[in-house]
Amino acid sequence: MTSFLAVLTIVAIAAITPGPNNFIVMSASLRGGVMAAVPAIAGVITGSIALLVLVWAGAGTLFEMIPEIQSVLRIAGAAYLIWLGVCLVRKANGPGDREDDRALPETTWGVAGFQLLNPKSWVLVITAVSAVGGTLASMVSLAVTFVAVMGVCLTIWSVAGQLISHWLLDRHSRRIFDTVMGVLLMGSAAMLLP
Repeated sequence: MTSFLAVLTIVAIAAITPGPNNFIVMSASLRGGVMAAVPAIAGVITGSIALLVLVWAGAGTLFEMIPEIQSVLRIAGAAYLIWLGVCLVRKANGPGDREDDRALPETTWGVAGFQLLNPKSWVLVITAVSAVGGTLASMVSLAVTFVAVMGVCLTIWSVAGQLISHWLLDRHSRRIFDTVMGVLLMGSAAMLLP
């Protein structure tokens, strides 16, 4: 019971604190309201459950046996997050182009696939699986926890996006917001690098 409460706390903290998944969900709700963020929320949850299955099937053991894989994944994920941050800053501070608008994945499957490159998601899943053990019952319990907790936390981010969307209609405010989000994304990615 103690390990389950610890995992519940870890999942809640990881899901509510700022990170790429939250930015994707907020960005979707900024464009079209809470309902527009539902595919992004479903993608984060689907991708996290897929990672859970991969770790349960042995990816976590593979990481332990070949630690270089973790380094490659961390660097690739950080590079992708830095690229996303650069796209946001470019979009905010220049004429930008249509490609900058599509830097963040928007579809359920795009966001789910993004989880494979999201270091925060890998760390969360590996930590959670190691805390509860690898039984089928613990994996099902963990999957239910992911769905419930991530669903609530990401919905909060989508509501926040909708609430501030009127403020971001002004071009100047939107530029400031996109620049801050881009810099935060690059900063969080840089902390992943050795």
